[in-house]
Amino acid sequence: MKLCNSLGLLSLALASLSPALAHAQGDATSRALAVQLFDEAEALLQQQRVAQACPKYAESYRLDPQLGVLIYLAECYEKNGQLASAWGSFREAEEIARKRGDARGDHARERAAALEPRLSYLVVAVPESARVAGLEVLRDGAPLAPVLWGSRAAIDAGTHRLEARAPGHKPWQAEVVVSEEASASALEVPRLLRDPTSGASAELDGAPPAKGTSQRIAAIAVGGLGLAAVGAGGFFGLSAQSSYSDSKELCNDSGFCTARGTELRDSAKSKALVATIATGAGAAALVTAGVLWFTAPKPESTAPGAPRGPAKNGAWSVAPAPELATWGLGVRRVF
Repeated sequence: MKLCNSLGLLSLALASLSPALAHAQGDATSRALAVQLFDEAEALLQQQRVAQACPKYAESYRLDPQLGVLIYLAECYEKNGQLASAWGSFREAEEIARKRGDARGDHARERAAALEPRLSYLVVAVPESARVAGLEVLRDGAPLAPVLWGSRAAIDAGTHRLEARAPGHKPWQAEVVVSEEASASALEVPRLLRDPTSGASAELDGAPPAKGTSQRIAAIAVGGLGLAAVGAGGFFGLSAQSSYSDSKELCNDSGFCTARGTELRDSAKSKALVATIATGAGAAALVTAGVLWFTAPKPESTAPGAPRGPAKNGAWSVAPAPELATWGLGVRRVF
């Protein structure tokens, strides 16, 4: 119960830091880069270099998601023969415009409707017999969600790579070529072959994970949060010192300041408070991570009568460990 309360307080403390961190970071740089990429895409399009223009439109939209940019991106995809991507982008633009009451939604809807009869589809079937533990199916390097297994999905023309992988099994891959509009393709993922060299067996057959594994994973996660919080505390602490230092020239020895000096000192106090909260939360998280790690049950040996000694000579281990000046992740050599 104490651990749950500590984690809850840590989450609240870190959540309170998020707006301040986001404000400090700002997004002006992203918007400027988005405009630059859009201009470059427009220039490439005028030079008929469509395949090079589309990725720039896409990145511009990712950095600064504007409706107009999304429509330009959809039109670029259509010119490049990526009909499924164009159709999906027009549909997304239609939905955004509908929510905003933007008249451009009618244009996006008409373009999507015109593309729909030309779309090609691919079905990736994964029978129950092939669904081994931890199975992951990828299409062109991106994971294909299990809800899409066996479903018809629109796909762009070209050569597409299908992969399947799972712990303890040999990976499988195949290619599908979509060369025509309004075509339909299907591919079935076979049951993966076991990989005898992987060392994974009992876990794949439904046996519980080794003792203490979940607790150690939790320790690493909490330790990571703690390090992030301590780092944020250090950032705001330095920023507070800088603001206070800047205010000295605007305040006299009696503590009377100009309007700007008062603003700087108030800012320094706010930043110092955030630094204190962040550092305290981070330290608590690192202490919690250490307790979780060192109190986790040791996994039992898989072989009867196997010795339970230290790690093999020369092995490296990484664990949250207290140092003289601070808490952090310690790396040590175990003999």
